[in-house]
Amino acid sequence: MRLPAETWLVALLVLFVGLATLPRANAGSKLQKVGVPSYEARGEVVVDIGKLVEEGKVQPATAVSTNEPKDGCWLLRTPQGPPELRWPTNLLNTRAGAPALTIDLGLTGVYDVYARVRAVNAGGALGMDAKPEDVFPMTFALELDDGSKHESVGAKGFPEYHYDTEVLACHGWDLTGRKLVLRNLDKPVYLYGFRFAPSQGASSAVAGTKVTRWLATDHVTLVDEPDKHFAFPGVALLRNGDLAVVYREGTVHGVEPIGRVCLSRSTDGGRTWLPRVTALDRPNTDDRDPSIFQMADGTVVLTSPDCLCTSNDFGKTWTEPQPTPVFGPKGPVEDEEGNIVYGGLRRLIQDGLTQIGTRSVRLQGDSVYRSKDKGKTWEPVGIATYTVYMPGPTDYVWYDEPFMCVVPGKFWIFAARVDLDGFARIIRSPDQGKTWEPVLTTPVWGYPQHLLPLRDGRLLMTYGYRRPPYGIRACLSRDNGKTWDLDNEIILRMDGGTPEGTPRKVGDADLGYPVSVQLADGSMFTVYYLNRDGSNCFIAGTFWELPE
Repeated sequence: MRLPAETWLVALLVLFVGLATLPRANAGSKLQKVGVPSYEARGEVVVDIGKLVEEGKVQPATAVSTNEPKDGCWLLRTPQGPPELRWPTNLLNTRAGAPALTIDLGLTGVYDVYARVRAVNAGGALGMDAKPEDVFPMTFALELDDGSKHESVGAKGFPEYHYDTEVLACHGWDLTGRKLVLRNLDKPVYLYGFRFAPSQGASSAVAGTKVTRWLATDHVTLVDEPDKHFAFPGVALLRNGDLAVVYREGTVHGVEPIGRVCLSRSTDGGRTWLPRVTALDRPNTDDRDPSIFQMADGTVVLTSPDCLCTSNDFGKTWTEPQPTPVFGPKGPVEDEEGNIVYGGLRRLIQDGLTQIGTRSVRLQGDSVYRSKDKGKTWEPVGIATYTVYMPGPTDYVWYDEPFMCVVPGKFWIFAARVDLDGFARIIRSPDQGKTWEPVLTTPVWGYPQHLLPLRDGRLLMTYGYRRPPYGIRACLSRDNGKTWDLDNEIILRMDGGTPEGTPRKVGDADLGYPVSVQLADGSMFTVYYLNRDGSNCFIAGTFWELPE
């Protein structure tokens, strides 16, 4: 039966009105181009001494003999040398009377210099004057060619055990326009090369230089009160269509016993938010750094630094907290088999590992644990990388606040924060956490990071940007985190912080910890905490569309 024309018109009108009320990306969600200050893109630089010699960066060239001992010369031993001198990798030794070497690195900026050496116990076969009782049988000096800096570098092995190691040789050396001088102290030298790590806080904007980035402009504020400090959010798109955001409510950034985890809920795609409710509030405990996600079977999982709760009613009620073996501010995820897998920091593997000055070194690990029973019990899966922690300033590489995502059937991928230089680290496992590739230093600056596999196969990283212009940023990878498209970095916010001379409640850098979800239409919603124009910290979100 054919319906009358007016019936079709009414049906089309109803359909149009219905479609108009569905949550969707606004026109303001489209990205724009913007120019922002360019920073020195300085990550770690690792150099092999043999490559430096080969490239003519070590002078005088006549003072280095390759695979042939000569009086008054340094000896470069290589894998291609004669059997009696052959070494698995390039290794520089010295001989009596060898002159100082000048190394032209061409680096700009302030660095900490790590020497990669072999710790030995005595002089060995090269006839150098060293004894087992020497404090440092293996010793040399490093200087800047203008004479402004000088350090002696040493290492010591054991009579029955020589080993490769890395020594912090120089701290805070400005290498701009300077060369490194390697000086023979008439002691054995076993040098593989150097690692140059940008000194903390040494990165600076390049005056008058700008780069072009994408800019998002469609923002929403979830919760903001002048006397409250809201921070460290997590977000989940629930199967009933709700968006659930959890965050810490307190009065200051630091630890306080009144900190609690609150939950805000949106039933209209994130445009408006219901009044917050308490999700976790233990007595005399600062419940903070929450995360939330929903498993394939409908279970909603909530974590705080040392515990996990679950919900079967979309986050309206929660089970009693269960302890967790690791901590990460973005929490766990679900693996390919439907288990909870938690990639985080195992805070104590060995205490008192060693002593550096007055600082005791603790061994930690970015580790993965699996739970097959919704967090009641846990089993270890693997350690992506060991890391060390020392009290005091983080003037060393510490793989802190890690997060691990699962790219089903391909990789488990860690991102880790390193305050020393600010560049994101990536660690990948191709076999569900059994083995891990070496730590990769990315060109992406910002922390801590959240990773989200997207439907089109790309990997999204979001991170706080704690230098001018303060805010929130995102970057995309097409090869599961191996490389990142920094030229198309997305700026979600660049209005954080307080102008000079304006009264402030918090520091400019008190912002970040973004986490993202992909909405039904393929667009993104990223939540984070921010401060701006003298405000306290508040929870906000940005709707945005992915660049091609």
